[in-house]
Amino acid sequence: MKKLYTFLFLLLVGIPVSSFAQSPSDSIRTYVVQALNIMKNHSINKQKVDWEKLYATTLEAAKDAKTIRDTHPAINKALEGLKDNHSRLYPAEVIKAYKEMGGAEASGQKLPMPTGTIVDGKYALITVPGFSAITNEDQLAFVDSIQHVIRKLDAQNPKGWIIDLRQNQGGNLEPTIAGLMPILGEGKSVGWADGDNKITYANYKNGMIIGLTDSTEHFIKSPYTLKKQGQPVAVLVSGRTSSSGEMAAISFRGRKHTKIIGTPTQGLTTSNAPRELSDGAWLNLTDARAADRHGKVYGGKLTPDIELTITENASANSYLYFNAAIKHIDKPKK
Repeated sequence: MKKLYTFLFLLLVGIPVSSFAQSPSDSIRTYVVQALNIMKNHSINKQKVDWEKLYATTLEAAKDAKTIRDTHPAINKALEGLKDNHSRLYPAEVIKAYKEMGGAEASGQKLPMPTGTIVDGKYALITVPGFSAITNEDQLAFVDSIQHVIRKLDAQNPKGWIIDLRQNQGGNLEPTIAGLMPILGEGKSVGWADGDNKITYANYKNGMIIGLTDSTEHFIKSPYTLKKQGQPVAVLVSGRTSSSGEMAAISFRGRKHTKIIGTPTQGLTTSNAPRELSDGAWLNLTDARAADRHGKVYGGKLTPDIELTITENASANSYLYFNAAIKHIDKPKK
């Protein structure tokens, strides 16, 4: 299963960037080749790259490196050459420092959490922000927080659900999907098409979630089940909806009585999977394109089912979104 990570917050919490000591046995050239081999074997654009040229130019750019850490600019340049606009290299010191902090809570960070409310007394609105964490504890806590909101809203017997992803700019996909499973429904939802165009689907069942940091199976402590199954759903997206936010929306595409509403999304409907290099750095490589349950492969912007014309008036825009959502829920179409 693929993982999506947005670690920008790691770089904003004052983690010192310093060179790691290198083992005398470390080969700088071997390190660069290791990174290039990962790209060649797993990049979604592997069929489009002149690999002989990329190997040559990257090794040339790294020839004066004194330490493995010194090769990172050359490797980042190679990632740009993949032209997926999503891959990124995270230095070992960033990953190590965050792990040593023990996760977000231990390091004093406050991770974004979902919120919910009832609109007009009968429509359940849940706002799901972008979320990024590299510990299983943080990710599972996010799953629980989404289902806690769903549980509270469902107790008020809503007529339908509004999933607001307008400000969701990505992060971890698995916790988001697992959290929304009571509404989304079990089984096949979002899939990934790799560089050879082979599609693999995520399947969630009985509260099981896989694809977290350790890539093993976990079970949600108390998975929630809606009192009424198959209620209509409106998924709200915008030009700010990005990466795993877009994939969360795609996971609803094809669900009965569900519409995606808003404007075209940012266009990062691709999946990243972190692969650890020999020094502990993470090569977070874009290795798949999103696919919906019907097999449509994306890779660019997600076009809503109901497209809105947005103005510069924020209040007017909110009215447009919620009016369209309520109209759909009141008279849902397949």
